[in-house]
Amino acid sequence: MDPKDGRTKYVLRGEGAGSVFVIDEKTGNIHVTKPLDREEKDEYRLIATATDRQTERALEPSSQFIIRVQDINDNPPVFDEGPYSATVPEVANIGTLRTAVPNLDRESQDQFLVILQAKDMGGHLGGLSGTTTVTVRLTDFNDNPPRFTQSEWPFRTI
Repeated sequence: MDPKDGRTKYVLRGEGAGSVFVIDEKTGNIHVTKPLDREEKDEYRLIATATDRQTERALEPSSQFIIRVQDINDNPPVFDEGPYSATVPEVANIGTLRTAVPNLDRESQDQFLVILQAKDMGGHLGGLSGTTTVTVRLTDFNDNPPRFTQSEWPFRTI
């Protein structure tokens, strides 16, 4: 309803009005002043009003709208607290911490290094990824009796 005679003034209120979003008070065009980051804020609620420049009265009802920020996949998955460690008993059943083999033997190998990778976008092209390491230590289970390394031991009395 703007007659384009310079009497209409456009005003913007709401989240980010005047800082992230500015309105040209003569045309009503809204502009973004800086790049938007979905991880920082994913939506903004704004209200635009056309007023009479002299009386400050609204010329029509205010328009409310929501600006939703879309993700451009600019941040890879992050493992915040890695590297990680875990312990598993050497006699753990298949399925404990997702072991794939039975009869883990600490005396043969006491730890395993596992590299985990997380991919976003379901692993599709354009997706980002992050990795971390998990050190899995096998805890001992008393499955081996003590043994002497020799059958005879020489002794000397003093």
